[in-house]
Amino acid sequence: KPFSEEQLALAGIKSSPTSMVGTTLLIALTTLLVAYFLTTNFFVAFILAIISPLFVRMYVNSKTAKRRAKFDKQMAETMTLFSSALKSGMNVPNALANVAQEMDAPMGEELARVVNESRLGRDLIQGMRDTAVRMESKDFMWVTEAVAIQRESGGRLSESLDRVIETIAQRNELREKIASLAAEGKISAMVLMALPVGVGVMFMVMNPAYMEPLFTTVPGYIMLGVAALLYALGGFWLSRMTKVKL
Repeated sequence: KPFSEEQLALAGIKSSPTSMVGTTLLIALTTLLVAYFLTTNFFVAFILAIISPLFVRMYVNSKTAKRRAKFDKQMAETMTLFSSALKSGMNVPNALANVAQEMDAPMGEELARVVNESRLGRDLIQGMRDTAVRMESKDFMWVTEAVAIQRESGGRLSESLDRVIETIAQRNELREKIASLAAEGKISAMVLMALPVGVGVMFMVMNPAYMEPLFTTVPGYIMLGVAALLYALGGFWLSRMTKVKL
């Protein structure tokens, strides 16, 4: 399934969907030629070429996850600047525009998007809520709700933001501690996932005849299919074990 403009923007990739399709096809073709040159087995080369687009999707998903993680890390600084701008007398749209200019991507880009859409007539609160959902940021959703409450009931938004900033700082500290504790498990998962592939490639290079029945016989195809299924299940299980959400 091709990537949409929204998915590429979320990952911070400037290419168009058409360019990504072309890049994916080029990677698949290159994989086919290189694999056939190394193994002289068209079936293996064809399977690897079919699988190669999955790695492109994994790359885009990885970029998206890193961009969201950086967005969360920027929250404390962003809210400090936002609160300061409000205390200086700016209204909410102008304060957001000011923060957008000060912050690096992705925070600066996302806030600029919200401000530009509001200037074109879209409701500011709805734009902020959509950003919180798109970036999967509970912290930004809290800020959005604080702005929404201030709009409906009045009061000093800067005071509410100060309390939110303290909460965000505590969550970021806890998030960093959890990440450091989970680092060993993630490295172990990467080693376990790379080991069967590395051993298989090593045997194909050192003794192709030993691996040939695996790619030229029906029992070999069945074994490859079962192994691929178990490999995928194992990778999913390991990813769930090493992923912690706050």
